[in-house]
Amino acid sequence: MTRKLQCFALLALAAMLGRHPGVAAAHGVGSREMDPGVTRAMVFLYADGEPMAFAQVQVTGPDGAVYQSARTDGRGGFAFLPSGSGVWRVAASDGQGHRAEREITVAAAAPPAGAAAADAPAPGGPQDVAPLASASASRLGPGWRDVLLGLSLLGNLALGLTCWRRRTAGRCP
Repeated sequence: MTRKLQCFALLALAAMLGRHPGVAAAHGVGSREMDPGVTRAMVFLYADGEPMAFAQVQVTGPDGAVYQSARTDGRGGFAFLPSGSGVWRVAASDGQGHRAEREITVAAAAPPAGAAAADAPAPGGPQDVAPLASASASRLGPGWRDVLLGLSLLGNLALGLTCWRRRTAGRCP
């Protein structure tokens, strides 16, 4: 084998045994319910903490009928207001095969104890819902995996172009 062919074989072996983290890393999804109250707020995340941004969400009521169809926000957040008690199902799908489902049990509301209770804000109302924030949601631009993959692709492109030029010039066997 010539030295160039040995180098190429070594690079090909390294590429097969190595891992491109941005491409080959499969990960699961999950959800976390924020402060459960009257309004049900949750955040859908991938296993690495990245938000399921703009994922399709479907809320199914206790009767099995679709109650709401919407999308998560840019941080994977979603909220809805159940119209009754029972087990509600919320499913988020990113359209790439990742799907997270969550069952939420809503208890029957107790009647107010008096007129004074009717004037007070309901506990767990919209003012009690925790903000939907994620540490990784605030990051801007590509991550280190994206940069590494881009550099790897550029290197492979440059190597291929060099080999093609040498072959067309007749300097390559």
